[in-house]
Amino acid sequence: MTRIIQITDIHLTVPPHKVSGQLNTYALFEQAIDKIEQDLPLFGDVDAIIATGDITDYGDVESYELFKTQIERLNLPYLVIPGNHDSRESMNASFPQLAGFAPHDEINWVHEFSDFDVIGLDTVIPQQGGGALSPSTLQFLERALAANQNKPALIALHHPPFASGIRFMDSIGLKGADAMTDLLNQTSREVRVICGHLHNSIVCSMGNATVLSSPAVASSFITDHRPDAPVGFTQKPGGYMLHEWQNGFRSSYLSLSPNGELYPF
Repeated sequence: MTRIIQITDIHLTVPPHKVSGQLNTYALFEQAIDKIEQDLPLFGDVDAIIATGDITDYGDVESYELFKTQIERLNLPYLVIPGNHDSRESMNASFPQLAGFAPHDEINWVHEFSDFDVIGLDTVIPQQGGGALSPSTLQFLERALAANQNKPALIALHHPPFASGIRFMDSIGLKGADAMTDLLNQTSREVRVICGHLHNSIVCSMGNATVLSSPAVASSFITDHRPDAPVGFTQKPGGYMLHEWQNGFRSSYLSLSPNGELYPF
């Protein structure tokens, strides 16, 4: 059984800096890795961990190096895609697995596992909060889906290809989602789509596929659909996801809160 852990929206900065003057994101990430390490024996073998963007807050090489010092504690292969706070150039310089990319290349890739392929897509528009599936990324996705038509695919991107109802986040959403939906409707592969960006867990349909966003490591956004909803974050503990193949995709939400005492029935 193939198992992939998803983390997202870490927003790492170099201590003692705090994001928005409130969030010590390095300490939060260190605590998240502690919790994931504690949880790992509960899952069975895990094949890899994927970070779905906003790994850092400023896209600086030093923050990516801090990310590596923590994630490598898990002794798992790890995959990365950029978010709107990331820098392609810094990521390409920091991660050996991206060595084949030129400094400003879109970071699109396919990684094959026994039960499904993971397709990583770059949705970044440099210097903007919103994202887009560029023509070249959509062409990459079309080729990737056509390559192994009988094998399931887990597609990972940062920006959600759906409207969340959280207005300030939908204003920096994703362009090109309709074209992606067309590709998903044309493929014979079983597909699940995962994303970040929303600091919130939401499940939607996208053509014939299920798409879901993971909670974040750094902070949480409130589900508030009012037109005048306040813009901001809470320090409520976030979470991460476990995606696995069990005669179909199964995705589990895991809290980053400490495990409570287990009481027998």
